[in-house]
Amino acid sequence: MQDDKTVFMELDLIKKELYSDSTRLMTGLRVSVMDASGKTTDEFFFKHGFTAGRSQDNDIVIQNNEVSRHHLEVKWEHEYWWIYDLNSANGIYIHNSRLEHKSKLDFPVLVSMGDSGISLKIQPTEQCTETGKLTKDVIELLPAKGVFNVNVRKDISREAIIARFLTKEEAEDAGDYTRMVRALIHEDRSSRGKRFKKAIWGLGILFLLAVGSVAYQQVALSNARTLAIDMFYDIKMLEVSLSQADIRLEESADLLEQTIKAAANEKLKIKQEEIKVEQEKILAERKRMRQERKKLKRMKAKYQQYVKEATSFRLRFPTDASYEEELITKVAREFNESELELPDGFVEKVKQYIRYWQHSPRLEEAIARLEKNNYASAIISALEKEGLPLYFLYLPLQESNYDTQAIGPVTPHGVAKGAWQLLATTGQEYGLLSGPLAAVREYDELDARFDFNKATRAGTKYLKHIYSTEAQVSGLLVMASYNYGHNRVRDMIEKMPDNPRDRNFWKFIKQYQIPKETYDYVFYIFSAAVIGEDPKHFGFKFNPPLSMFSMKESKSE
Repeated sequence: MQDDKTVFMELDLIKKELYSDSTRLMTGLRVSVMDASGKTTDEFFFKHGFTAGRSQDNDIVIQNNEVSRHHLEVKWEHEYWWIYDLNSANGIYIHNSRLEHKSKLDFPVLVSMGDSGISLKIQPTEQCTETGKLTKDVIELLPAKGVFNVNVRKDISREAIIARFLTKEEAEDAGDYTRMVRALIHEDRSSRGKRFKKAIWGLGILFLLAVGSVAYQQVALSNARTLAIDMFYDIKMLEVSLSQADIRLEESADLLEQTIKAAANEKLKIKQEEIKVEQEKILAERKRMRQERKKLKRMKAKYQQYVKEATSFRLRFPTDASYEEELITKVAREFNESELELPDGFVEKVKQYIRYWQHSPRLEEAIARLEKNNYASAIISALEKEGLPLYFLYLPLQESNYDTQAIGPVTPHGVAKGAWQLLATTGQEYGLLSGPLAAVREYDELDARFDFNKATRAGTKYLKHIYSTEAQVSGLLVMASYNYGHNRVRDMIEKMPDNPRDRNFWKFIKQYQIPKETYDYVFYIFSAAVIGEDPKHFGFKFNPPLSMFSMKESKSE
């Protein structure tokens, strides 16, 4: 019974051979984050790749303004590790060469993240997987059945042992112990195989359900985002139409008023029936516009529902950074810019200008002047009358610090004067008479631009004109045009497609390199509006300038 005498030796050899053969090595990654001096600041281990960027949903989060929210990704594809540039603003560099889109990695490799001074040192690492299922079963089974190691036969090959114990056909010279162990192995394999198949099926179904649920959610989120953006621009189209209709209606009403006065003074003979017809037309148009504004209000409510759906699965933690981002998003929305299409880096840029305000006394002093003279009430009333965003309250802040006697420099187009810094030609176009000193840098009590209330009415009418025409109700484009209405900025705006989807501030700054003065002008006003939402949060002592209006609006609702 030679076979019976060698069974224990054969089983011990099975354990050693199969255990060695079934243990495989898989390559993972070790990633070291290095600062500008080459010092390692953090270290990570990954098995299935990783992403890096400024956003909290990355595997490696890097808080640096030069790093994009989603900067790069490394993943395993086609038996190699690849690195992808996720459309980052400042790019990624390997050996001082900028990567265009993707590249296969040769280890070890040092990846530089734009101009941030931060690098990722990536190198492979090896991790052992769990022992193969079959081998583990055999190893665990044999001691339980009284099989232990003895001296190993040197002349038995691995193939022969496998054939003897693990093949379907039993050897003719198999002994009792061999048959017993074979039966135990195959019985256990069969039982485990059935359980394993059931488990696999169960996990497969759960996996498919999970994948289906995630896919459905992604599709739903994508659809909600698309619907929200489409509705946003539908709203803007309607607002453009209503704003232009407002201007035409006001012009018609003014003309009719002049006609009535002329007829009353017998300077113009006109039939009363014709005046009545014109009055009815104006009344009908006002009624139509009221209906359209109700429709606009419903559309805005629906838009907010879509926005909530599109952002419902974003994990947001109540941090100062997330709160400030919410304020920035709100101000962008109120200025009629698409909050779902904020350019990469816009939030950080606004925060940069907030810091500029925090390191200067100018904002505190200007708001003190605004409060002392009750200028906010006059500005808000004028903005409401023209149907403009109330955040334009901060435009004369940037123009003059609300100083009614402010005088600008001499320019080829004239000298801007007053809190709204209007040129004489612009002021006259909107009903302001300039004095005899209009062309020189001197105060003139006869110049209506120095009258805050009159200048405010003229300034808001001018804003309404820009808002309704060239800016396509884009609040930030209005600012850019107001700042440089007579130079190439306006020309650049007018060269853009004449519709709100393609003519907005996001497209403008992406398409053109605008003058730094205009860029600063827009961001100073925007960041001041953000601060004005919660001054104390940003370290200022004044009350929110729009708070009284918000209280009045809440009571009316």
